[in-house]
Amino acid sequence: MSRYRIDRRTFGKAAGIAAGMTAISWSPATAAEASGAPITTAAPGGLVQAHFRLQQGKPQYSITSGARTVLDWSAMGFELGDGSRLGDSAELLGTHHDELDETWQPTWGSAAEVRSHCNSTVVRLRETGTDRLLDIEFRVFDDGAGFRYVFPQQPNLGDFEVFDELTEFRFTDDHTAWSSPANYDSVEYLHTETPLTAAGGLHEWQEPRDEEGEHIGDVATPLTVRIAEDCYLAVHEAALFNYPGMTLTKIDGGPSLRCALVPRKGEGRRKAILRAPFPTPWRAFLLGRSAGELIESPLVLNLNEPCAIEDTSWIAPGKFVGVWWEIHKGRNTWIEGPDLGATTENTMRCIDFAAANGIPYVLAEGWNKGWTTGGDFGAQDFVRPNDQFDLRRVVDYARERGVNFLAHNETGGRIDNYERQIDEAFALYEELGLPGVKTGYAGDIGPHYHHDQSMVNHYQRVIHKAAKHRLMINAHEPIKGTGIERTFPNFVSREGARGIEYDAWSQGNPPEHTLILPFTVMLAGPFDYTPGIFDITWFPEQSPDDDHGSDNDGTRVHTTRAHQIALYPVLLSGLQQLSDVPEHYEGTPEFEFLREVPVSWDETRVVQGEIGDFLTMARRSGQSWFVGSLTDEQARTLEVPLHFLGAGAFVAHVYADAPETDLDTNPNAVRVDRFLVHAGTVVRAELARGGGHAIRIVPASDADKAALQPYK
Repeated sequence: MSRYRIDRRTFGKAAGIAAGMTAISWSPATAAEASGAPITTAAPGGLVQAHFRLQQGKPQYSITSGARTVLDWSAMGFELGDGSRLGDSAELLGTHHDELDETWQPTWGSAAEVRSHCNSTVVRLRETGTDRLLDIEFRVFDDGAGFRYVFPQQPNLGDFEVFDELTEFRFTDDHTAWSSPANYDSVEYLHTETPLTAAGGLHEWQEPRDEEGEHIGDVATPLTVRIAEDCYLAVHEAALFNYPGMTLTKIDGGPSLRCALVPRKGEGRRKAILRAPFPTPWRAFLLGRSAGELIESPLVLNLNEPCAIEDTSWIAPGKFVGVWWEIHKGRNTWIEGPDLGATTENTMRCIDFAAANGIPYVLAEGWNKGWTTGGDFGAQDFVRPNDQFDLRRVVDYARERGVNFLAHNETGGRIDNYERQIDEAFALYEELGLPGVKTGYAGDIGPHYHHDQSMVNHYQRVIHKAAKHRLMINAHEPIKGTGIERTFPNFVSREGARGIEYDAWSQGNPPEHTLILPFTVMLAGPFDYTPGIFDITWFPEQSPDDDHGSDNDGTRVHTTRAHQIALYPVLLSGLQQLSDVPEHYEGTPEFEFLREVPVSWDETRVVQGEIGDFLTMARRSGQSWFVGSLTDEQARTLEVPLHFLGAGAFVAHVYADAPETDLDTNPNAVRVDRFLVHAGTVVRAELARGGGHAIRIVPASDADKAALQPYK
C-alpha cells in the first residue's frame, strides 16, 4: 500500500491561508484604502498587476498588463442561501502582503522543474449588518494572476449555502475569443472563433434556462481571448474541490461575462453547500504576449496545492494500445457475442504487439460483465470479467511479456452502482498489480449534473481511493481539468474535450480542431484526445451489433497520417493512447516515432503558433527533442528553427507529409528522412492540408556524422 495523505498546506509563507487565514498577521487598512483607494499587487517583474478596491461597500478587482487594462473593474461577492449577500456593504478591516517563491519538481508533466514566484495580497472584509468575514487572496505572477475567496472560521458563519457567485469579468472591448458552449454535463463541443459577444452561444440541445428557470451559462472555460496583437488572456479556474464548476454567462448582451456556477440538480437556486473555513477555487487569468506563451504557462498548476501523495514511485505515465478504435469504427462491439472486441485472444494479440514495440500498457474496453444492447449501465460489474475474457490469464500473459493491463470502468452515469463496487474493484486491481483505470461517465447521471458540486466530489473520491490502491486514473466524460494533478499526480489524464472518437461515427472534427485545443482545453491540464490513427479512411465491415448504426458510412479522420504523428509532442497526456488497431501500425517505418515518443517531459517550448491555424511545439526528454508541427485545412510551409538545441551535432529523424500527400485522396502518405542538424538549423516543414510534420532529434554519434548529410 502507498503512504497516502492529504496535505492542505500552501507553499512558502502562506501556510494557513487555505485553513482560514489563521496564520496571517494583518495590517490595518489605511484611511485611503478604506475609502476606496485601489490596493495593487504587482508581479515580481512588475508588468502584470491585480487591483482591488471597495466602491460604496462593494468589492471590485481589475487586471492590467503594463499600461493596458485587461479586465476593467469587475464585481465580486456572493449571494447566500439565507438571502444575505457578501459584498453588498462591506468594510475593509486589513491587508496582508507577501512574496511567495519556490521551485518544485512535478511527478510528471511538461517540465522537470517548475518555479512558482508571485506576490500575494490578502484583504479581509466584514459585511456590515451581519458581521460576517470574507477574505480575498490575490496572487500575481509574471504570466498572470489569480484570486480566490476564503470564508474564514467565524461565529457568524458555520454551515451555509451559496446561491450565486457574483464574480464578473468585464472586458474593455468586444475582443476575439475562442470558446465552446457551456453545458452542465459535457465539454465535448467544437470551439469557435468569434467576438466575445458571440462566444459560446445557444445550440439546439441547449435550453436558455435550466429547470429552475435560471439563465444557464453561455461559455465554458478555459476561455481564450486576444486582447491585442501582443496580449492574450485565458480565463479559467484552478484547484476545483468541493465546489461546482464555473461557466460564464454574458452581461446584458455585451462583451463582459459573469460567473454562472453549475447548480445542484433539483435543488432550486442552490449551487453549493459549504462549511467555514472554506477556500473557493481560484479564478485564474493566464497572460502572454503570444498565444504560445499561454501554453507554456504553469500558472494553473502553481495555484494548486503541493503533492498530497508521499510515495509517488508507483505513478508511471506511459503509452497504451488496445481494444478501442475497432469498436468505435463498428467492426467489433462492447457486447458479448461473436463480434465482442474484448476477448482473451484479441487482447492477447494487442499484448503481443505492445511487448514487441516497448509499449507498457494495454486496455480492453468491454472486458467486464454488464455491457448490454439496451445500455443498462446499472448492470455493470467492475469485478467480474465477461464470459469471453479470462482476466487473470490476460494479466499473467501481459506481465510475462513486460506489459500491464489497464482496467476500464464505464459507469454510464450510474454513480450509485459504481460507488457500491469501487472499493472491491480497486482492491482487486491492486491485488492483480494493475497500474491504472480508465473511467467513463457517458450518459445522464440522474440526480446530478456531471459538473455540479456533488460530482466534483465524486471524481475526487475516485482519485483518493485510486491513490490508496496505487492506481492511476484516466477519466472520460470528466470534470474539467483545473491543475489538481499537481496535488494528485495519479490523475494522469482526462478526456475533457471532443476527442477523435467523433471521427469514427459522426461528421467528425475539422482539421483546425487540434489547432485550437492546445490553446484552450490543454491550458486546463493534460487531456486524452486518443490520437494516432494511421489508416485515416478505414471503414471496416460493420458488425450487426454496432450501436452506432449504419448511417455513418464513410466516416473518417479529417487529418493526414503525419498530422496524427505530430500530435504526440503537442498534446500532453500521462496515459497516451496509440489509438489505431495494431495491424495498421505494423510494417510502417513512421511507427518508429510513436514507439520512441515519451509522455512526460523535462522541457517544453512553443516555437510558433496561431490559434486554429498552425502550431509548432518542441518537448525535451533527456537529451532527445520531439517536435510537432500542425496545420489546419490550409496547406502551408513553416520555418522551424532549432535554436533550443544545445551545442554539437544532432540527428533529425523526420516524419512528414510526402509530396503526394493529399487530405482527401491520399492522406496516409508519409515521407521519412534523416539528416544532421544543429542549433542554427532552420527546418522547412511543408504541410499538406490538414497535415503534420514530426521530428525526433537525438545527439549524433561519430558514425552518424560520417554517414549523414547536413540539412540543406
